[in-house]
Amino acid sequence: MVHTKPGLTAVEAMTAPPAPAPMGRTVEQIRADVEARRRDRMRYRLRRQTAPHKVLVAMWSAAWLARAAVWLTGDAEAVAAATAGTAGLAAVIVAMVLRRGRTRRVRTWLYTCLAAAVTWLTVAAGNGVDWTMTAALAGIGYGLALPWWREHRIPNVTPATAPTPAFDLDSVPALWAANVASRGGPLPESYLTDPEISATKERYNVQLRAGRQSIATAMSALTLIASGLHVAQEDIVLERHDSGDASRVALTVVRKSPIKISQPYRGPQLAYDPATGIGTVFLGPYADGEGLAPWKLFSHNSIWGGVVVGGIGSGKSRLLEALLCSMRASGLVTTFYGDPQGGTSSDALASNATWAARGNEQIMAMLRGLDRLVYWRGIENSAKGRSGFTPRPTRPGVVAVIDECHMILGDEVHGDEATAICERIGRVGRKLGIALVLASQEGDLPTFGGSNALRNAVRRGNTVVLRTTNTQTASVLKLDFDPTLLPDLPGYGYTVAAIGTTERTAPFRSYYLDELTDDELEDVHAGANPREGTSHWWLARHPDAPLDGDPVALRALGTPYAERNVAVEAARAELSGQLDDLIAGRIDAVEFANPKTTPVDAGQAAGYGKVVAFPGALNLQAPAAGTPAAAVPAPATVAEPAGLTPAARDVFQAIKAGTTRKGDIVTATGLSDSGVIKALSELMARGDVVKARHGHYALAGDQPATDAADIAVDELLRQAVALVVTTGIPTPAMLARRLNVTTEQATWLLDRMTETDVLGPAGPDGTPTVLVTADQLDKALADIDA
Repeated sequence: MVHTKPGLTAVEAMTAPPAPAPMGRTVEQIRADVEARRRDRMRYRLRRQTAPHKVLVAMWSAAWLARAAVWLTGDAEAVAAATAGTAGLAAVIVAMVLRRGRTRRVRTWLYTCLAAAVTWLTVAAGNGVDWTMTAALAGIGYGLALPWWREHRIPNVTPATAPTPAFDLDSVPALWAANVASRGGPLPESYLTDPEISATKERYNVQLRAGRQSIATAMSALTLIASGLHVAQEDIVLERHDSGDASRVALTVVRKSPIKISQPYRGPQLAYDPATGIGTVFLGPYADGEGLAPWKLFSHNSIWGGVVVGGIGSGKSRLLEALLCSMRASGLVTTFYGDPQGGTSSDALASNATWAARGNEQIMAMLRGLDRLVYWRGIENSAKGRSGFTPRPTRPGVVAVIDECHMILGDEVHGDEATAICERIGRVGRKLGIALVLASQEGDLPTFGGSNALRNAVRRGNTVVLRTTNTQTASVLKLDFDPTLLPDLPGYGYTVAAIGTTERTAPFRSYYLDELTDDELEDVHAGANPREGTSHWWLARHPDAPLDGDPVALRALGTPYAERNVAVEAARAELSGQLDDLIAGRIDAVEFANPKTTPVDAGQAAGYGKVVAFPGALNLQAPAAGTPAAAVPAPATVAEPAGLTPAARDVFQAIKAGTTRKGDIVTATGLSDSGVIKALSELMARGDVVKARHGHYALAGDQPATDAADIAVDELLRQAVALVVTTGIPTPAMLARRLNVTTEQATWLLDRMTETDVLGPAGPDGTPTVLVTADQLDKALADIDA
């Protein structure tokens, strides 16, 4: 066993005797360390040579103490007599103790020394300690010390030749001691124990410095550890120790990695046991070669979703394609796919999912359908006495993937409703056969619509984190590692164990599905078969389980589900028509794209994504003095629409009476929060109510024309606050670049944030202090609305 500790050379460390694996430092180890340090000191090694000097100093001090007694009593003879008696008695006792086991010559020398000491002390006590007495003490004392020094010489030690090391100086223990555990290293005073070495990897237990270091400390220093061990970062695996001891970490150094090259997808990677109800999809091999990274799909009475985070080029889309293909191969899953970017994130999923929602409008239709399905499957479970969900071909589980989820959950029009629906699915969907998978490039709080409840709900299932450039991901997801420092390998990432489980938080590399070229993609859309081995081919080979045998699901999903393909084709036709008009010169590209003149097109209405008119050239200055304000027409009397549900009727009347904020509507109507959201959704779908701005609603046609600029400014300020709080960069340059405004307008926005206590005084670098944390963002935005 290699027991490597700081302070030892690499040779000493590798040739040290075996030692048990420590569980922290014991009392015996501490005492041994103290004794070793004591023996290494110079004064300990010279203790025998300095003994005569110490005896003479003690006698000289005793004589001065006797003279002090003379000064106090004034009777030199009495003090001298007392000194002689005391010293004589002490000499007799010492002689009796030390004479045993010694030769006659040594005993004679000992008696002579004691007699001389008693005599000198008696004379010094009576006559005083002057230079003559001091010289006599030194002469007699050092003369009698010569035999002692003859027997206790300072040895001339010849340096021993260093033994041949039992291990290579470039071994992991030696490099760890020299580069990682040394003073100034990333983990000072740590050491390795319990080596397990094979042809493909080396495993060790790392004993960290208790109370000073933890798994988070080690993970944050992963790149430095890899540098210190002279290996690539992807060849290092650090995990929590099986014992649960927070001061210990499991280290694996991979010598022959299974993830150095991409892992091609060779077919569905699924294990399902109908007897136990446990089903697992395998994403790819772990970096240390010990098993495959799991995605929990089914457990007893439940289906599970999760969250996937990965930046541009991280392999997120390929991972999702492989994940859903393996799920579909079970014959027990139907997949829904929503993409705010119109299906461009993964054409393979958008083309093969049972319900593909392209754009925010279609995604909202899909989410509302899932919300209804949650309700009616709950009714079904209650009616039939079911305690959870067991997948069957006739009643499959529904896995809804929302790609780039931050774009719908943070949408100014639909964000609140979408987040509320996702929260409900996340809380109760697993036992009703509905799983939600959120995917994003960011992984910050806006990824979850600013909802801690949604974040916690989806993370109860599965969490996969690939490389990302968002510096907030680690803190928001409470990760031990920093995903911004992961190697730039497509598909390389970590599975993150759910809190309270014994699953692994360890690096892996996902299986890779080949993509179609642009020409091949056009041919496939025209009706050709996809090339074998591509994501389109695999997904087409393993279709979804149909919902035809589940009448509850078909009825709950309703008309939007039945007409989903019609909406897609209508949107494609409309966009194709716009392209034809552009090419033929029938429309002006500049005028058509101008936010002031662009109408709501059919592609947006069908869900291909909404283009938000952004007030980049908005005049943020207050009107000049004397400028008359535009007249605000009095609202016309609006009749109550026919065919409203009771809840929608109450909400309509509350808005008509001037109650515009959602929270105030809840108070005025007595409805629950979810009841108000459903009623507002109904009214907005009918066109009776519009969203005036974030959190505020108004009757259709009842908005004063002069409010448009104010609403735009308010929304711009809200976006600016969210950017400053999430990035921590309160500078005009950042806001000007991210919001497409001028520097003057960005400065104006920062001034408004100072007035609303979002920003505080400038720090040493001249930039304002951000006073609002990410957890306080929602409250800050609500205060701004108020």
